[in-house]
Amino acid sequence: MPVAGITVDLDSLSVFISVVVALIGLSGVLWTLWVNGDRAERQRRRDLRARALEAVLAYREMPFMIRRRRSEPKERSAERVRLATHFSEVQTELATCENLLVADGPDWLAQEYQELVSITRSTAGREAHEAWKVDPITEDVEMNMPDLFGRLKPLNDGIERFREHIAWAGKTRRARVRVWRRPSRSGRSS
Repeated sequence: MPVAGITVDLDSLSVFISVVVALIGLSGVLWTLWVNGDRAERQRRRDLRARALEAVLAYREMPFMIRRRRSEPKERSAERVRLATHFSEVQTELATCENLLVADGPDWLAQEYQELVSITRSTAGREAHEAWKVDPITEDVEMNMPDLFGRLKPLNDGIERFREHIAWAGKTRRARVRVWRRPSRSGRSS
C-alpha cells in the first residue's frame, strides 16, 4: 500500500511495531528490577548499620546494668552469670558487626566504626570493669547515675559522629552529589 509515495508493507509494519512495544516493555521491566534491587541493597545496608549502632548502644548500657544488678545474696551468682552471658553476646555482636562493615564497605565507614568500637571498649568497657568493684545500687535515687553518664561523654560523642556518617552513607548518590555541589553560606563549595 503506497503512502505519500512510500510503499508500506502492513505485515512488516505490524511486526516492527510489536518489536518496538516489546522492547519498551522489556526496558521498563529491567528498569524496575534495577531500581528495586538498588532500593533493597540500600535497605540491607541501612539494616546492617542500624545493627552495628545497636551493638554499640548495648555495650554502652553494660555499666548501668552491672550497677543495677540484683543484690539479694541468693541471687548474686545467677545475676553474675546472666550479666556475663549478656555481655558476651553483646561483645560477639559488636565484633560481628565490625567484620560485616569491613566486608561490606565503604572503607571509610568501616574505619569510623572501628574507631567507635575502640572508644566503646575504652570507655564503657572500663566503666563496666569498675562497676563490678562497686556494690549494686539499692535505692531508687541511685538509678540515674549522672556521674557515670558524664564519664561516657567521649563514647556519646563518638556515637553522634557515627550517626552523622551513616546518615551520609545512606543518602542516594544523587543526594550526596547535590549536597557536595551546594555552595556553603560563604559561597564556597563544601
